[in-house]
Order: sequence, then structure tokens, then C-alpha cells
Amino acid sequence: MFKMFRSEDDKFFRLFEESADILHEGALLLKDMMSRHEAMEERLDELVAVEQKGDKVTEQIIDKLNQTFITPFDREDIYSLARELDEILDSICSTVEKMVIYETGIPIQKFREMVDIFVDATDKVKQSVYYLKNTKNNTVQIMDLCYEIKKLETAGDKIYRLGVADLFKKADDAILVIKWKEVFEQLETALDRCEKVAKLIRGVVVKYA
Repeated sequence: MFKMFRSEDDKFFRLFEESADILHEGALLLKDMMSRHEAMEERLDELVAVEQKGDKVTEQIIDKLNQTFITPFDREDIYSLARELDEILDSICSTVEKMVIYETGIPIQKFREMVDIFVDATDKVKQSVYYLKNTKNNTVQIMDLCYEIKKLETAGDKIYRLGVADLFKKADDAILVIKWKEVFEQLETALDRCEKVAKLIRGVVVKYA
């Protein structure tokens, strides 16, 4: 009986790890687009395919949750973590979609810096998710990663404010300023969601470690 429950736990953790892998894959694809922006519209299809992979894994987690009586941690936390990981990936897609639709052109420097911070945050989200399968032995590592994600979110907020301020100071085209402001806001949403995931994971550790 114990082995059966452990097997079900392992399935949840494997699905969460797959979801985190796909999220980081999407973030790396976004970063790659910054250096090859001229093909961004074509590469958006690649990103949408990654997003669809993520959607399928999220559905699998929720299906597994509905079918499982005893779960590795709180059912609401499982659902929230699955949804938030998926929402971050959705925000990546929305960011690129806005850049394509608005024809923003060459990514500005502050936005590139914010993308770098975001990629780092998704990597730390991925690491913290991998540690979840053994919270008792990995409490320190998880807490450290969650703290780093918070620091990255704060750094991203600063870059966002500086980037928007630079746009208003230097850009001659008011419409372009508005376009880039919306793109920045979309990526900031993605970073905020990384911090939300960190809070969820930290909460799980506090409850079960």
C-alpha cells in the first residue's frame, strides 16, 4: 500500500518537473529571439508549440489530482502550482505576440536585460521544483532558491521602471513608447508569477518539511 502511494507521489513530481522544464525551455526561446529578432514572427510558432506542451502537462496534473485520493501535499497547492507554472508560460507567449503585433523592431537594451533576469528566475523555479520531491532534505536549498527568485523579481521591477523611464525620455515616437510599455508590463507579469510560484513552494516546505 505504501509503495502504491509513493508511486502516485512520484507521478505528480515527475509532471511538475516536466512542467518546469517546459517553462524554462520557453524562457530560453524568448532569450534566443532577442538576438534573432528579425525571425520573431516565424519563431512565435515554436513558442506556441512549447506553450501547448505545457498546457498538456498542466491538464495531466489536474487529471491526476482528480483521480488521486492521497496526494503528496495539499490539493489546493498542487492545483495552484500547476496553474501558476502554466500562467508564466502563457505570459511569455503574450510578450512575444505583442512584440510581433506591435512591430516593435529591435529589442531595446533594458528589455534584453529584463529577459536575462527572467531566464535566471525560471531556472531557479525549475531547480526549486526538482527539490520538491524531498522537502525534508532540501529545505535549505529550496528556501535559498525562493529568496533568489524574490531578489530577481525585485531587480526586474527596477529594470522595468528604468526601461519605461528611458523610453519616455529618449523616444520620439509616442506610439512606440506605448507599445514597448505594454511589452515590458507583460514580461513583468511573468516575473511576478515566478515570485508567486516561489511563495507557493515556500509554503509547501513550511507545511511539510
